[in-house]
Amino acid sequence: MMRTLAFSLPLLEAGELRLLILRLIGPELWEGLGVIRTGELEAARALDGGRQFFTRAFDYGFSKSADEALSFWSREELLEDVTWVVRQFRPHVIVSEFSGTPRDGHGQHQAAGIIAREVFEAARDPSRFPEQFAHGVEPWTPAKLYETSRRRFFGGGGDTNEETTVIDTGRHDPLLGRSLFQLSMESRSQHRSQEMGAAQPFGPRSAELTLVDSHVGGSDDGMFSGIDTTIIGITTRLATESGTRVRPHLEAYRASVARARADLGLDPSVIVPDLAEALQHLVIAGEVVGTAPDQEFTIALGMKQLLTTRALMAASAITFDVRAADDLLVPGQTVQVQAHLWNGGDFHLENPLVVLDTPEAWEAHEMTVSGLSADGGVMPGTLATWTFELTVSANADASRLYFLREDREGARYQWPDEPALWGLPRDPALVRGSVTFSQTFQGESVGGRVESTVPWRYVGVDPALGEFEKPVLVVPGVSVAVDPRGIVWPQDQTQTRTVSVIVSSQEDEGAQGEVRLLAPQGWMVTPTSHSFELDGAGAERTLEFEMRPEGEVLSGDHVFQAVVRTDADQTYTEGFTLIDYEHIQRSPMYADAELTITVFPVAVTPGLKVGYVMGSGDDGPEAIRQLGAQVEVLDEGAVRGGSFGTFDVVVLGIRAYEVRPELQAASAQLLDFARAGGTVLVQYNRGSLGSLAPQAIQVGRGSPRVADETAEVTLLNSSSPALTAPNQITQLDFEGWVQERGLYFAADWDDAYVPLLEMNDPGEDPKRGSLLVATIGEGLFIYTGLAFFRQWASRVPGAYRLFANLISLEPASWRKFAPSN
Repeated sequence: MMRTLAFSLPLLEAGELRLLILRLIGPELWEGLGVIRTGELEAARALDGGRQFFTRAFDYGFSKSADEALSFWSREELLEDVTWVVRQFRPHVIVSEFSGTPRDGHGQHQAAGIIAREVFEAARDPSRFPEQFAHGVEPWTPAKLYETSRRRFFGGGGDTNEETTVIDTGRHDPLLGRSLFQLSMESRSQHRSQEMGAAQPFGPRSAELTLVDSHVGGSDDGMFSGIDTTIIGITTRLATESGTRVRPHLEAYRASVARARADLGLDPSVIVPDLAEALQHLVIAGEVVGTAPDQEFTIALGMKQLLTTRALMAASAITFDVRAADDLLVPGQTVQVQAHLWNGGDFHLENPLVVLDTPEAWEAHEMTVSGLSADGGVMPGTLATWTFELTVSANADASRLYFLREDREGARYQWPDEPALWGLPRDPALVRGSVTFSQTFQGESVGGRVESTVPWRYVGVDPALGEFEKPVLVVPGVSVAVDPRGIVWPQDQTQTRTVSVIVSSQEDEGAQGEVRLLAPQGWMVTPTSHSFELDGAGAERTLEFEMRPEGEVLSGDHVFQAVVRTDADQTYTEGFTLIDYEHIQRSPMYADAELTITVFPVAVTPGLKVGYVMGSGDDGPEAIRQLGAQVEVLDEGAVRGGSFGTFDVVVLGIRAYEVRPELQAASAQLLDFARAGGTVLVQYNRGSLGSLAPQAIQVGRGSPRVADETAEVTLLNSSSPALTAPNQITQLDFEGWVQERGLYFAADWDDAYVPLLEMNDPGEDPKRGSLLVATIGEGLFIYTGLAFFRQWASRVPGAYRLFANLISLEPASWRKFAPSN
């Protein structure tokens, strides 16, 4: 059997397609979206049988070049992470999805291709990252490096004369009941947040690999040609005496497996004696070699034992499962845990022993055992159950994804000093159950002791969907969160605003206490505190506080902290949520219960009324409200009705033309609204606007974008009313932007449009299609590819100031500035 690992450098937390999650999955972005993407990759691996690993890289957004990607991600740290996993997993063959060249498209893809080539040599070099050797790994020499021979996102493939290895992926597999290609398409379809659902077609299919480098001599006649992957072959690296003693047991193992394979039929129990014998030979082989053998042999032997044990239990119709009675536990809680051993086959299980492996300071006590026969075994066709009482330590830490325990540094996660976790998609289960037993048939022993270990889980029943399972997590007894977590505050604003503090309990007994919202200097919060009482687990209360500045407030960030103190003298300052979707494993997320108010000078036209048509999802309506304008979000009925006359401005959210089909029907009314004196502001769309725009404008696939968020911006006419009123826009307003300047800029446009800005990525020609304004009748039509939607979430002052100008732009003022348009 071939072991396979899948490696993703980042978790894919960013990118314009990721915003589709707002309508396809849920509201999560950044780290939250990364957790969803991690779960989807895990779900894909659960189907195709691979193991998933990651690096410390955080997906900061789109890049056009590897140089930019590697400027965000430390090249050495990235290579160190990949080297660690290669040395630990010890693959014979590495297959890179990317070439490390511009034909890969995204800069992150190019970086992945570069690192794949570098790790091929770095993993075998003892001078590279030698500190890893203290954690149980050794240098490893991969035998071959391949690249997938597929058409790249941008441009064509590689040299058409290169020799390739062809893998038949369309052959029907009788055990799977389908082809590997069909399986891979189901695996691909797990990436729901990416709109990657795929058909599973019948028929021939193939995949091609191009050999990039090799440490194996001779011609390349296949992926594993020239590589001895057998466990017997690995014994040549053992000391002569050990190799001589262990080889007969491995030969016997191989013979037993060959007999099992030949005898396998409709009744798998026929091969149980052969598998039991094979497992026993592996156990003896490990005992013969001793405690410090060659690492490759140890890994190979352990994997063979695991797979043989699984095969033996499957053929014997034996199931071992460990279940907790509750899925969310709080420190100090006692929960019932049951271990079930189901003997569905024809063999008697003798002397079964069940043990729970728990964290330090947790206490587990076996309470009862049921279902055993008189001799203490498990008879064929019966179920034995061990019931434990497990008490979580009162000081137990809450379950957290290890890469989220600390705040990331820029575009890199911080890993804890626990090498066993490095690169994994999540922490292992807190509790694992193990069972050991022997098998007999008609009084005759069949093999030796068998051991199986599984993680605990919670299993529940949904009345509509049936049985489901969840991981068991430790969570805080009380959670506290502030809504919203961030506010933009115009510097001259003095009125009071209201924020909500949400307190919830996971304690079965509930919780009582008080909550305060601590204000920074220069601010007043009322009331001073709220008392609360929560009746039980799942109970929640929303408490409101009012805030206002005391006199003039300085520009910058002002942080408020919510603090809960319970009557049990426990203090909580974090909010706890679960990312929980049907297609992925549930994960906990935590956030400090803080509110950040960002103060800066900004103004909009007084009394401005804005209609907002949401697209694939952004924070536009709330951003405009915080500027002081009135906003109404227009639903499908309002858009189809086409009555926009009550508004001064209608703003279309990102990709609105793509995801709101009713806009097609209402496009004429929308343009009539502009002709009558209104302003239509269109944010980026990926497809052609066509007749939806008053004059020709070319937007679509391949449209320009500026990925460097620090790219210099030139104001083409600083006297334009769009850049002067009510806020004077300068170069300072383009400082502090995040992720990128913008995307899907107009590539070409009618002379009726006036470009206002110019910018470009390093080494590229200037782009002027980021912000265009055209006169239409008595009103205006504005198209912008500027990434306002990214800046709103980060409260970037200049982006708010520029957007305030666009929605405040007076058609009459614009006509005076550009009379010919």
